[in-house]
Amino acid sequence: MLAPLENLNAHLIVKGKRAELDQFELQFGNSDIDITGYLSDLPSLIHQIEVPLDAHLEIQSKLLDVSEFTGFTKGDSTGIDEQIEDLSLGLSFKSTAKSLAQLKYLPKGEFFVDSFHAQLKHYPHELHDFHVDILIDESDLRIKDFTGYIDKSDFHLNGKVHDYAFWMKDTIKGDVDFDLGLESKLLRLEDIFAYHGNNYVPEEYRHEEFDNLKLHFTSSMHYKDSGLHSIDLNLDQFDTKMHFHPMRFKDFSGRIHYEGEQLLIENFHAQLGRTILNVDLDYYFGADSSQQIRDNYLRLKTNYIEFDQPMNFNPEPPQKNAEKSSNQVPTTTDIKEHAEAYNLYELPFSNMRVEADIAHFIYHRIDLQDIQARLWTTDNHYLYVDTLNMKGAGGEFLMNGYFNGSDPEHIYLKPNLQVNHVNLDQLLFKFENFGQDVIVSQNLHGQLTATVTGNIRIYPDFVPDIDQSEVHMDILAIDGRLEDYEYMLMLSDYFGDKDLTSVRFDTLQNHLDVTNGVLTIPNMTIESTLGHMEISGKQELDGEIDYYLRIPWKMIKEGARNRVFGSKKKDDEDDTPDEIIKVDPKDKVRYLNLKITGTLDDYKIRPGKQKGEL
Repeated sequence: MLAPLENLNAHLIVKGKRAELDQFELQFGNSDIDITGYLSDLPSLIHQIEVPLDAHLEIQSKLLDVSEFTGFTKGDSTGIDEQIEDLSLGLSFKSTAKSLAQLKYLPKGEFFVDSFHAQLKHYPHELHDFHVDILIDESDLRIKDFTGYIDKSDFHLNGKVHDYAFWMKDTIKGDVDFDLGLESKLLRLEDIFAYHGNNYVPEEYRHEEFDNLKLHFTSSMHYKDSGLHSIDLNLDQFDTKMHFHPMRFKDFSGRIHYEGEQLLIENFHAQLGRTILNVDLDYYFGADSSQQIRDNYLRLKTNYIEFDQPMNFNPEPPQKNAEKSSNQVPTTTDIKEHAEAYNLYELPFSNMRVEADIAHFIYHRIDLQDIQARLWTTDNHYLYVDTLNMKGAGGEFLMNGYFNGSDPEHIYLKPNLQVNHVNLDQLLFKFENFGQDVIVSQNLHGQLTATVTGNIRIYPDFVPDIDQSEVHMDILAIDGRLEDYEYMLMLSDYFGDKDLTSVRFDTLQNHLDVTNGVLTIPNMTIESTLGHMEISGKQELDGEIDYYLRIPWKMIKEGARNRVFGSKKKDDEDDTPDEIIKVDPKDKVRYLNLKITGTLDDYKIRPGKQKGEL
């Protein structure tokens, strides 16, 4: 239902050949409009004479209620729910009278938007200082200069459309080509992509700004039976710099082809900050898989990816010997920080093959090298890892297995992981355990070789949750060191002046099991700077420990003697670390059997053997 006409006043003055629209005031419903202007030669237009013709219009409006005069209702989407306030528009054109009178599609000439200002209700941004210069000939439309501002964001658009009349024919068939370039000194995403109370930019980028943006591409669109059949786009420039995520985008190029709901990206190259990408993609968006032309496929090949730069990763300096809260209650509930991270598994998955060859991948200070990955995904949110090989932390990682993300809130990894000769000091691998974030190399140092299997809960940010997992590990740590390990500090009464804050060992080898936060340690022999000992037992989710130690009596006696009589080193004695003490297997050794129970804050050490021990 159109808005009713309330008032109309018009006054046209003709002086010689010149016609001036002195007044045109119109009120309809809630809307108003006021138009003035001139035409340089009215008779030539009437007689369709081939003479130059100039025209200009000034349009003002306090309110244009678009929803009213387009018949918008909440149950009918054909109308437009919008209102325009403080509209000011200046239009000019230079053409010929004959071209205007006998036009078939658009008149030949040069057309201008001299000025434009508007404030929209649901697009909460001010459009101002617009200027457009458009040249039209028999076949082509050229945007010579289109500049303007949206709030504080500016833009400068140039382009050319070949055979513009293509879209105005009754039957659309064939090809249409265009060339487009965009420049901007400052482009703020919050000025562009907020509408009707919604911001369509990811939260961490909503306030991002782009400096000195330059974009250029050419494209060809092919139509069949009045419908778009395919699009070809060739990108040859995209250059800009971001503020809050300080990266420069440059050297963008590549071909994009879309046909039959199938997207093909070939030879796409881009540099984002320090990251360089080379990508090929083939992806089908349609719902009917029988119409799919080719299998979904993604290939990534690059020399360098710095994952943390676009995420603005800026870790706090590590705090050595940081105090832990003694009254923190361990829990199997999700940790909010990790559980509410961006979840890739909430996006739709498809049947797709992925290949990646990456020379360097920088992630949270870790430099992963020579990555070779062969993966495939399924539409029920499984990610299968056929091959994932890489080097890092002085060693190598070899993995296959799969991620089960069928429940996006409970993602599980079933790995077959082999770790060879990895330097734990370089690994800095984080996991969530007993309600706390733990760095694997925080207490344990050395070189690690291990195999890992199980069913591991993974948070959306890929931090493993040991409390809700089952992990089986065969580990071999050599040339290692335990630093500030709280469970070792419990034994200070038994080792005299031995340094328990830094215990070196030659080899540590065992099979470990973690099931829902319960760590089980079969009997394990340790030869260290403290001496020879054996340990076994378990630690439960609630912090309860049940450890069994076998310590040679010789070590206990020496520790007690040093505690009673003292054995402080003299000033002139060498301050080198203690040597690793090994036991001759031919010697008969008497052991003290100890049982440690309780928690770190409340524990007991008393004589005791594990069941089954002689």
